Amino acid sequence: MAKILIAYASANGMTRECAERLARELDGKDVVLCDLAKETPEFADFDVLVAGSSVRRGKLLPPARAFLETMAREGGERPVGVFLCCGFADRFEEYRERLIPKAIRERAFLIANFGGTLNPSGKPFWDKLWLFFARSSVVESEIDDGEYTPVLPGMIPENIGQMASFARTELAGKPNKNV
Repeated sequence: MAKILIAYASANGMTRECAERLARELDGKDVVLCDLAKETPEFADFDVLVAGSSVRRGKLLPPARAFLETMAREGGERPVGVFLCCGFADRFEEYRERLIPKAIRERAFLIANFGGTLNPSGKPFWDKLWLFFARSSVVESEIDDGEYTPVLPGMIPENIGQMASFARTELAGKPNKNV
């Protein structure tokens, strides 16, 4: 049976939750979840590769960055998808271009934002301080000409469903459209 890998690195649990939800959406498929902070999977064991990471302070988590770089070099022609969990939804396009290797961007069936949070609970002092200032800038940026535009999306289930749909299509070997 064909297998799908969902490899992720999570800073506060949001990326793990998104990866688990994606696995549930792919119910009926042979899916393996892999926490990159604990293990590094072998590409040869899988037909479709999906990688996800939190974005912290404008950077991927180190295990995810290393995994994507290795995937770009050694992933072969396997179909790949990538998701980011970022607290600043308005910066997703910039993150995608800057953080994901070009080799992955050019062949990915989908690169999506699964949402994000700026949750300070349980964080060390310096992280809490940084999050305080980050949230302050978000509040200011959410008001444009007196109108509220939220930039902290929480989880975006539609994007997770879209990734699941594209992964199933890739697994079936059918042509797809990159959105």
